[in-house]
Amino acid sequence: MHWQAADPHRPPVSLHGPLLHLWWWAPERQPALSSRRARIDALLRRTLAAYVGLPPEALRFGREAKGRPYLLHDGAPDFNLTDTDGGTLVAVCRGARVGVDIERTRRAVSARPLARRWFAPEEAAALDALDDAAARAAFLRLWTAKEASCKATGTGIYGWLAHWRFDPDSHAPRLLSAPTDAGVADEWSYLRLSPPGGAHTVALAARGTLPVATGFVATPE
Repeated sequence: MHWQAADPHRPPVSLHGPLLHLWWWAPERQPALSSRRARIDALLRRTLAAYVGLPPEALRFGREAKGRPYLLHDGAPDFNLTDTDGGTLVAVCRGARVGVDIERTRRAVSARPLARRWFAPEEAAALDALDDAAARAAFLRLWTAKEASCKATGTGIYGWLAHWRFDPDSHAPRLLSAPTDAGVADEWSYLRLSPPGGAHTVALAARGTLPVATGFVATPE
C-alpha cells in the first residue's frame, strides 16, 4: 500500500459512498500527554473530527456493551484503533464495520505455548511443526487476524480467539470458520498490510466487503 502524508484536519473526505481510510500516527506526531487514555482520546478526536464536520472537542462517543466505542453523530463513519510501541493506526470506514489490530514483527513471543492456550487445536498443531522463526511469524499473523475479527464484532478477545480459525500458512488472513454469531467464513473480508517503516504487521477485518483502502501518514499542524 502507498501511504501519503495528510493533515487529518483536511482529509479527502467523501460525503457519499463507502470509504476506508487508514491513519498512521508515528510516535513523534502524537500528542505528548501524561496517560495512554488521554493520548488515545486526543488521537481519535483529531482523526475523526473532519468526518463529521465538527471540531475535535465537540465529538461525542458512546460505548457498546463490551466497550467498543462509536460516534454519537448522524452519518458518522465506523472506526477502530490499534496501538503499540512505534505507532498507532486508526481505521475509518463507511460501508462496513471494521476491526484492526497491530503487532511488531520482531516482538518476542512464546508462540507455541500461547497458541496451545488460545488458538484452535489445528492452528496450534500447525505452529508446532514449524521452526522458531516461522512459528513466531505465523503466531503474529494469526493473533492479529483473530483480534481484528473480535474487534469488528465487539466481543473482546477473551474466550473468543479459538472460535476464529484461520489458515496458518496464509500470509493474508484466510478465515476457515467463525463463531456462530459471526456468520459464515465467506461473509468476512480481510486485509494484511504494513505501515510505514516495515516494523509492524496489521490485520483489518470486516463482515461484508471492505472498501478500497487509502493510507495516510498523519502530519498535523
